[in-house]
Amino acid sequence: MIEYGLLMIYLIDDDMPLIDQPVKGMYIRMEGKIYFLLDRKLKTQGRQGGLIIMKMKSLSSGKVLKRTIKAGLKIEQIIPETKEVQFSYIDDNNAYFMDTGTYELIPIAKEVLGNYINFLKEGEKILILFNDGEVLTIKENATVKLEVIEATDSVRGNTANNATKTVQLETGYKVNVPLFIKTGDILIINTETGQYTSRA
Repeated sequence: MIEYGLLMIYLIDDDMPLIDQPVKGMYIRMEGKIYFLLDRKLKTQGRQGGLIIMKMKSLSSGKVLKRTIKAGLKIEQIIPETKEVQFSYIDDNNAYFMDTGTYELIPIAKEVLGNYINFLKEGEKILILFNDGEVLTIKENATVKLEVIEATDSVRGNTANNATKTVQLETGYKVNVPLFIKTGDILIINTETGQYTSRA
């Protein structure tokens, strides 16, 4: 175990993949928990060496947190396996995905999926990630295409450059869009920000 500031990192057996340059999009294990690395920044400190500031999402709780480690410190990299499943439905606690081979329903807690749950379509094929037989989360796409099912008409005379209106998408998610968007349009949504990008 190495202690750095308030962060304790448990080093593991030599046969586990260790890295000293964590990068965005990587899965890592720290303090026995698995995280998805949303972002990382290097902060130099002259003779004292650098620090790596990591923004991470916990795959057990869905919470996003920041951790700082000393540059060069080795941590465990997780390389999840993937399996294609079909999104079925959501209840009060979980989203359920069906293994199309066994018809088994695989639950994933809603808090783990976070805001991405707004972009899941019934029947859609999704990749789930798992490690040592344990389901971690789903593989998120940077953007999704969703149909507008409800949109009000533009107000005549409203010519403001930044004028927007709210529409409802096929998943029930509501988003602000330009006034020219209408029912039936297919929109590209940035899943990280939840914002409209363009028409497909």
